[in-house]
Amino acid sequence: MGLHRHHFRQLYVDAHLLNGREYCYYVRVEGSYGIEGIPSPLINLSQEACSTPIDNVPPCPPVLEVTNICNQKIPCQEQEKLENLLLWDNPMNICEETDDVVSYRIYFKPFEDGDFALVGEISQSGDTTYFHQPDRGLAGCYAVTALDTFLNESALSNVICTDNCPTYILPNAFTPNGDDANELFIPYPYCFIESIELSVFNRWGEQVFKTSDPNINWDGNNMKGKALPAGTYYYTCKVFEQRVTGTVPAPELLRGYIDLIR
Repeated sequence: MGLHRHHFRQLYVDAHLLNGREYCYYVRVEGSYGIEGIPSPLINLSQEACSTPIDNVPPCPPVLEVTNICNQKIPCQEQEKLENLLLWDNPMNICEETDDVVSYRIYFKPFEDGDFALVGEISQSGDTTYFHQPDRGLAGCYAVTALDTFLNESALSNVICTDNCPTYILPNAFTPNGDDANELFIPYPYCFIESIELSVFNRWGEQVFKTSDPNINWDGNNMKGKALPAGTYYYTCKVFEQRVTGTVPAPELLRGYIDLIR
């Protein structure tokens, strides 16, 4: 077969190259005129072309999970346990198009309708866990991104919002009698409460005490500082919880009786 000029282009793709390294190529062509006395095959070499690959394709996003004590039904009074554990999959293990993840970025927003802010970075692709303690208990939303060697950043992972698990319970008696035991009307240990609206009434329906402090600390005096007589008092208490949607009232109004024992 003779050597002829053909008007079509051949394609060759060289994959799995190193970013930033120069690669040079030429094409070797073998042919023949098919004429006796002319050497065969004839070798033609193209000009040399060099180029440096630069990766501008971001990795696939990670897949995120978040757990905390609310998921595990663990009491929330111990402050050191008030943290969210983020777990995610390395995109290199779940996405064939990704093979060069080197780090991660963790984003957080305290409310569902807020904007994400960067709260952490991990510089090892094999480290796929992160602990975070929000300012308002456990409430907030998270997303993670993956970065490659050229700092191409993936899209956000799935967004996961965690919520607080508020608790607020009131006792039914206290004894402000000066013996330094059970002197104040206070709630049981509580969590994730922003404020309250507590009103206490005597048996004639007169308001004798009110507060917005979740700790209450009522000493048995009325609002003028005068000691109230022993007896049974009625209360209503509206509780405002710290939630991922903001500060919201609890679904139920607390109400009941308090025995003030002298």
